[in-house]
Amino acid sequence: MNISFTKKECVWVIISILIMAFIIGFSEKPNLSPILLLFASIIILTNILAKKLFAPRYNITIEHSVWSFKQFWFTKRAHLNKAFPIGLILPFFFSIMSLGLIKPFTLLQFDAKNNIKTRVLRKRGEDRRYEINETDLAYTSAWGLWALIALAIIASFLKQPEITKYAVYYGIWNLIPISQLDGSKIFFGSFFNWLILAVAYIIALVVVMI
Repeated sequence: MNISFTKKECVWVIISILIMAFIIGFSEKPNLSPILLLFASIIILTNILAKKLFAPRYNITIEHSVWSFKQFWFTKRAHLNKAFPIGLILPFFFSIMSLGLIKPFTLLQFDAKNNIKTRVLRKRGEDRRYEINETDLAYTSAWGLWALIALAIIASFLKQPEITKYAVYYGIWNLIPISQLDGSKIFFGSFFNWLILAVAYIIALVVVMI
């Protein structure tokens, strides 16, 4: 098992943990305590490590960065010259404008590189192209979201309701099928898996709210 992080990826993960901790503690008086940093670290790293652990099974390596976008419409001209870091701006905006009522955790996305050697080795003899396909990204993303469900269950048994709640919230936000979020990768790569995850998170949200 070889799980590695690039320096740039580490920076984005740390920034995301800080933002998530801020959002969790945000109200009329912002609070960034060590316990909130711990909660955010556990949730974000659980999601990331699960994806990195299973990515090689689908012959890819992944690297996380801040959620961003370049294309804002469907036409070819509707592109920005430089990617807009919406994962940095949007969470702060909604949290501040709602006085902490809305807590968006749409912070990170990942890019994938093809492990062509392992892909050719595993698919030898089959008549297919050895390129990254949408199901590779979908299944990799799905493992990260299932890991959060598992974390929520474990935290519930350990009497840690805050971790349970925010693990579910983090998963729900990232299940949204837009842009380069994990939910988009799953939705367009394996709709059936996205549907199962959606049902699982709806059930989890109801349990958390009760």
